[in-house]
Amino acid sequence: MTTTRLKTGIPGLDKMTGGGFLKGDTTLVTGPPGTGKTTFGLQFLMHGVLESQSGVFVTVEETPEKIANDALNFGWDLRKLEAEGRLRLYQLRSEMLQSGGAPIMQCLDVINSVKAERVVIDPISLYSMNVHDPNDLRRELYAFVNYMKENGLTLLLTHEVPDIMSRTSKISDYGLEFIVDSIIMLQYVEIESAISRSINVLKMRGSSHDMAIRRYRISGKGIEIEAPFEGYEGIMSGTARKSGAEAFMEAFRR
Repeated sequence: MTTTRLKTGIPGLDKMTGGGFLKGDTTLVTGPPGTGKTTFGLQFLMHGVLESQSGVFVTVEETPEKIANDALNFGWDLRKLEAEGRLRLYQLRSEMLQSGGAPIMQCLDVINSVKAERVVIDPISLYSMNVHDPNDLRRELYAFVNYMKENGLTLLLTHEVPDIMSRTSKISDYGLEFIVDSIIMLQYVEIESAISRSINVLKMRGSSHDMAIRRYRISGKGIEIEAPFEGYEGIMSGTARKSGAEAFMEAFRR
């Protein structure tokens, strides 16, 4: 059976993921504040627009106006694309989250209105904080993800980890890691008293993927993935140290 791949629009990520995201899959992008999760989602949608694939960006935290203004820093005119019917910004407001029911399912009307092929929800972690019953939350997310999959829509969820230098592999308290098809982790890494950013693909169901932990940067064009960390270990702990061989060679050179 052939599978359709969607290019991500993030330089270096398609190679890491074996050619891009699988059409109809759900990807979770997790990381602490400031690691570029929102930028990641917008970049994925923008590339879809270039490929004639309409998209919807669902914001749970910021207003659509703030998202649109911030996107201009990367040269992405979201309001123009909205006017052309190629993209929609939609906000799940606090009163909707507190009204009970399954407000995430209300996004479907917007998604269907533009015949979206790519959907981003940013951040799903804030949405989960407003659904007090974990069982209700799991049912809502399962139903939403299943709808996406059944209709061939590719979904990207962002999830905020509260700790800046996180040392835990736990993704969420409600089993989100088991619902999604792929997990991409963004982290801060301390190396010799300086902070770098790292990205790695933790999980990609039904596809081989790069296991390396790579550097990335956020430029005026968005996220750009760079070379793997070499000569260091403990990257995922947040505090990297030189590997045994590298430390030995450095001592030898002295």
